[in-house]
Amino acid sequence: MKDILIIEDDRNLALALKEYLSMKGLSSGVALTGKEGLKKAREEFPSVVLVDLFLPDINGLELIPDLSTISPVVIVITGAEDLDLAVEAMRKGAFDFMVKPLDLEALYLKLKRIFPEREIKGLVCKSPVMQKILAEIKLAARGSASVLILGETGVGKEEVARAIYKLSRRRGKFVAVNASALPDNLFEAELFGYKRGAFTGAFQDKRGLLEEANGGVFFLDEITEMPLSLQAKLLRVLETREVRRIGDTRTIKVQFKLITSSNLPLKEVREKLREDLFYRISTFIIEIPPLRQRKEDIIPLAREFLREYGMEKGVVSLSRGAEELLLSYSWPGNVRELRNEIERACLVCNGKVLEPAHFTERLRSGEGFKTLKEIEREYAERVLKAVGGNKSRAARILGISRPTLRKILSGS
Repeated sequence: MKDILIIEDDRNLALALKEYLSMKGLSSGVALTGKEGLKKAREEFPSVVLVDLFLPDINGLELIPDLSTISPVVIVITGAEDLDLAVEAMRKGAFDFMVKPLDLEALYLKLKRIFPEREIKGLVCKSPVMQKILAEIKLAARGSASVLILGETGVGKEEVARAIYKLSRRRGKFVAVNASALPDNLFEAELFGYKRGAFTGAFQDKRGLLEEANGGVFFLDEITEMPLSLQAKLLRVLETREVRRIGDTRTIKVQFKLITSSNLPLKEVREKLREDLFYRISTFIIEIPPLRQRKEDIIPLAREFLREYGMEKGVVSLSRGAEELLLSYSWPGNVRELRNEIERACLVCNGKVLEPAHFTERLRSGEGFKTLKEIEREYAERVLKAVGGNKSRAARILGISRPTLRKILSGS
């Protein structure tokens, strides 16, 4: 997979561009005709296409609609006297245009602004609502204000948190923990750390996750699962910017950006948290809609995952039938379910193209009407049955706490 595809009939210019971009750390491919360029675009799905408006076989304007469905960013290259054509190209779907002779530094600055957003796997912003969220991510990355991310399980809350971290350019780590996966009796020790001898089994000093995140971002997933007793302690850390390990008398200064998330609606999040903590964590709120409400993102996301999982086996594209199948499904498991479907389809595919037959029976039969709670409960029941009804063991396998398992099984 190439970062950039250059469609330019001037061989010397195309190769000079390729060499320049390579020096800047960006991989690129070259096509000297429109037909060759369209073929390569369909095979490689580049993040950016640079296309000349005047090609020996096809007018560049005719290529724009097809190219813009393959690549999210199409930049037109044109002569100074052809500005009206460049404007027409943008009406047809081009992202931007540049005038010959090309200012390579200006081109690189354009690409530099594009590619930090492309580093984030699983975050595709083709739909208008995700374009809005991308703008919110850029705002949230500024400064140290806390961010609360809301959305159903599997919509990509952690991907959004990582995007904020990457765009913030913080030097420290991105430290993530799922509150529902930590048993109550270990929660405090994991977050705050402990001194040797603080309790039975504390054989040496241990840094907590809040210390690990110093200078970076601390992402607390499913914050409503945090015990009430610890909510007050987290609030104190946010107010004082100090952490005290269990069994220690001294405090340690910390500076991190807090990002939290929940799969509950905002009203329920507010009800489950201390009021003072809720206001501290919700300075900036980002709500991610489920995948079924942003169908424009389904095929671009599928292609992203195809690049990730299909490369080793040489699977490079989706058939039209496969695309129609993906678009017809309601995706109760959201982006995570789509990723899993593409990964599995790549494993069973023996050719270069994914067909409907390569996907699961559930997807082909359209069983997308089940709610997420129903799917979670069915899966939890299967795991529980497999371990002979041992709820503690089932909770460990699922990566959740026993109280969360009880809630899933009860359907609440």
